[in-house]
Amino acid sequence: MSALEIDKIRLIYLFVLVGAPVLYIMSALHYINNDVPMALFEALLATGGVLIGIVLRLYNNIKLAENLILFGLILLIIAIIVNGGYERTGIYWIYTFPILSLFLKGNKEGVIWNIVLMFVISLLVYLNMRKVVPIAYSYVEIRQALTAYMVIFLLAYIFETALLKSYQKLKKVAITDQLTGLYNRHYIFSKLEEEIKRARRFDRSLCVILIDIDNFKQINDKYGHNVGDKVLQIVANLIRKNVRRIDTVGRLGGEEIIIICPDTNEKGGRILGEKIRLLIEKIKGENIPPVTVSIGVATFSPLDSSYELIKKADIALYRAKRSGKNKVVVYNDETKLIHLNEIKKPAAVGRH
Repeated sequence: MSALEIDKIRLIYLFVLVGAPVLYIMSALHYINNDVPMALFEALLATGGVLIGIVLRLYNNIKLAENLILFGLILLIIAIIVNGGYERTGIYWIYTFPILSLFLKGNKEGVIWNIVLMFVISLLVYLNMRKVVPIAYSYVEIRQALTAYMVIFLLAYIFETALLKSYQKLKKVAITDQLTGLYNRHYIFSKLEEEIKRARRFDRSLCVILIDIDNFKQINDKYGHNVGDKVLQIVANLIRKNVRRIDTVGRLGGEEIIIICPDTNEKGGRILGEKIRLLIEKIKGENIPPVTVSIGVATFSPLDSSYELIKKADIALYRAKRSGKNKVVVYNDETKLIHLNEIKKPAAVGRH
């Protein structure tokens, strides 16, 4: 669940905790003043608000709770315009609508909800002119209220736009590797967990590809870390441009890059790995040394966790390094057996 969704849930609970008692109090006041229909209506809305909070708690359906709150608020505003509310002060409730609707539904859907409310109020005024539905406020009062409403709506829209941009920037910083622009390790593991759940639920294939730049330490030692960073950026950008939109590319750490490939089997993973290997092998540029990569490919099985799936790909990558580098190795029973035999004796070749 995102931070924005958590904030929405908190706001809904706050609205229910504040709004429901206020409506119950208003209902009691109308009942004391012998306005039984309005008292019953407000009591029903307050009870509905409490039920929304309970439903949200039990089923965690944020979208349903948002729609019910806004729909209930529109009904309350209709009743207030017709009835007047307590001592004809109820019309002030309309000023809560733009702020609440824009925050809960976002700018696009929020604008639609506000247009619906404006249309409903205009329709009530029209029906009043036709002597069909009486309203408690004069045309001047409605006009002034709507003018103030539009000012609040525009300010809320501007504020929500700025808030959303800030949230998106912070979110991007939180999930992005600063050097390469790829997703960072934290996001990658979170995304892989999601894809594993999806693969299990729908019995779909899933592939993980690990890519490690060969001899990266020597590149840094010989050409300097600035060149090493440039090589890493070029490789990351090339990989990002040559995967599907549904694939996720991230930096696990150092010079190791991962691709999460939904709906991809072993053959598809090998083909993509080989394509990337050949493209990187052809990298040329001023002050850029020759670059090759070793690649490990692993496919998901129902018992795999995210760590186990990455470990399989890492074993395949290790085998690619041990067998000469600049190649693609797929994890299978043979790769696993060779790896088990090799780790029993001292390694003669390093990863880099």
